[in-house]
Amino acid sequence: MLKLLKRLLPIIFIGVSLAACQKPMDTKHQLQADMQTVENATKQQRTALSTLETIGDPVPDNYLTIQKKYPDENLLTIEDTKIATTAAKREAAFQSLKEQQAVLKPVIKRLTKLVKQENDELPIEQVKDLNQSLKISTLDYTTLATFYNTATKASDEFYSDHTDADADEDSLKSPINRLNQYYSSVYQQAEIAKVNMNTVAAHAKKVQKQLE
Repeated sequence: MLKLLKRLLPIIFIGVSLAACQKPMDTKHQLQADMQTVENATKQQRTALSTLETIGDPVPDNYLTIQKKYPDENLLTIEDTKIATTAAKREAAFQSLKEQQAVLKPVIKRLTKLVKQENDELPIEQVKDLNQSLKISTLDYTTLATFYNTATKASDEFYSDHTDADADEDSLKSPINRLNQYYSSVYQQAEIAKVNMNTVAAHAKKVQKQLE
């Protein structure tokens, strides 16, 4: 048994050495793959954020004109109206943002573990910068999602409560202003989130360059 163990020890040692040599390479490959994921995700998120930022007010100036075409109808449920179309585009943009945030979640988890390690073969300091900017972008997303969900609920309630085509314009000013305040916060937060997402993309490029 002892002789067999002596014969096996060199083989075991070689196996362990190969595994140790392989780990940095695997980590590097994983980091490169993660940088590609970050690049793709941030690109789609910035597009979604631009849509949220510029799509316009939830209640158009010709709201009552449209309402006259569909008396007593909730305009959000009328697919042919600009109101419903705009709402659908806004929701699609938010869902895209949400999906890409889910894609980034495991990347952030891996980077958080990586920055706690010592590895001379990897640009740890640049990875730390990237990881922090990703965490900040996650906070941005959480805040934006809160504003967006609140604004969407307020929009649903507005169009559900205001279906009278003969409504007095003056009486609608206050409800519309309140709704626009919600969406103004959404637009502002989308702008902030996009700036931080640009920072994420810039840090990811620095990491990619170091890995070349």
